[in-house]
Amino acid sequence: MTRGYSVAILYPSPRNVAYSSLAFHLIRGYLEERGVGVKPVFLEDGGLVVHGKGGLDGVRAILVSLPFELMYPDLVKALDLLGIEPFRRHRRSSDPIIIAGGPAVTANPLPLLDIVDAVLVGEAEPVLDGIIDALAEPSREERLKALASLPGLLVDGYSETPVRRVYVEDLDSAWYPIDQRPLDDVEPIWGRAFILETSRGCGRSCRFCMEGAIFRPKRDRGLSRLRELLWEGVKANRVGRVIFYSLSFFDSRASDHILREAVESGLQVSVPSLRAESLTPERASLIAAGGQKTVTIAPETGSCVIAKAILKPIGKSVTLWAVENAVESGVKGVKLYLMTGFPGETWDDVEATIAMVVEAAETARKRGARLKVSINPFMPKPVTGMQWAGMEDTKTLRKKIEAISRPLKKAGVQVSGYDVKWARAEVLLARGGRELSRVIVSWARRGGGLGSLRAALRDEGVDESKYISEWPEDLDPPWHDVVEHPYAELWRLRRDWRIYKAVVETRGKASRLRIKGCDY
Repeated sequence: MTRGYSVAILYPSPRNVAYSSLAFHLIRGYLEERGVGVKPVFLEDGGLVVHGKGGLDGVRAILVSLPFELMYPDLVKALDLLGIEPFRRHRRSSDPIIIAGGPAVTANPLPLLDIVDAVLVGEAEPVLDGIIDALAEPSREERLKALASLPGLLVDGYSETPVRRVYVEDLDSAWYPIDQRPLDDVEPIWGRAFILETSRGCGRSCRFCMEGAIFRPKRDRGLSRLRELLWEGVKANRVGRVIFYSLSFFDSRASDHILREAVESGLQVSVPSLRAESLTPERASLIAAGGQKTVTIAPETGSCVIAKAILKPIGKSVTLWAVENAVESGVKGVKLYLMTGFPGETWDDVEATIAMVVEAAETARKRGARLKVSINPFMPKPVTGMQWAGMEDTKTLRKKIEAISRPLKKAGVQVSGYDVKWARAEVLLARGGRELSRVIVSWARRGGGLGSLRAALRDEGVDESKYISEWPEDLDPPWHDVVEHPYAELWRLRRDWRIYKAVVETRGKASRLRIKGCDY
């Protein structure tokens, strides 16, 4: 059945990034299967790349995927290049409806509410059929009203708020994008492979993690469904490699079975999401046998106090155990993700992180493996137990990052990280309100760099420190007025913030969480 209209899927990044995104494949494939004409649009080398004949003539909607906040200015750049007014109030009745989705806007849609026409709060599968039907309405006004009637769709001026996040309850019965073939001249970031999502959500409840909070509850695909998808996918895409996609792969009950089946069948595998405590010698050996050259784990910190406070019970002992298991199995590289600048973090905590990573580097070196480390500032995000926290000042953050980096570089470790000023920009957008839409448009039109952000903030009279500083515990963050997140209610998050502060203030004594190698 042909629907008689088309939509554009805008991914405001280069094509190789889009074709590495499972969400892009899912939305494109689902719409095409339901008879909707699809025109992918990408932002590449400062210009637009539009696939499909006739440009965007007759396109009824533009669906834009926004996994990261720093893509907001790129959305505005793309709209300008398409000749579409960035501010919703200035659009004409003939203009396509802009529908945004993704983790960033699911957590806090406020900064884009004056830019986009609608926001999908949550996961796409439960409402894609409804969106298809809504876009079949004869006028823009009627389409917006129909979208507002759908669960999970926030249409400013039409929807009753708060809008409750929607999610897939049963992954086994959910539609899945088997065809993930990129264009001939596009090489996805992780190479050509079939992306197989084994689970969605996470049951770990780390207090700083936005994705873990907004994708609760954790749901797994069953082994029989995974087997079916695996072999259909590698055949349809003509590949010999599978990327297992999840927030924490080995937390799935079927993970060991599907990994072993893939490896023993001769497929190459990639497991990008590993928890240190789950990387047993047997699992590390399977990963190495599947051809994966580097494993990535994220202990975040070597401090027992901070590990307890953020509810990530890994610590030094478990991290070193995981590194040793990886390199003993034949994996040639290990990458560690670290964070610093947590609220209440002391220099003793920083020293504990340094000691952990120096020892990990020595463990890898003795076995001829490489250790890479990414050091990143803590960034408070919406819909987490730490959404009230502030960012540490730039000078102190840089001092801590340098203190961790220095001994590692001397040991030959490759050190990278997220620039502190860009991290501040991300937090600004993540914790912003509607007033940020003016800043986003001005910032994009000035070029999108850090200097242009400063100028945009100044011209729009917006004080960055308001969004970067710690907020009072009794303040209700504004995004909770417009979105409701099951399993991440305001009272629950506020309780988590209180516990975090108590654990840090008592140097771990207020927590009964046990971490191997920690005496308190």
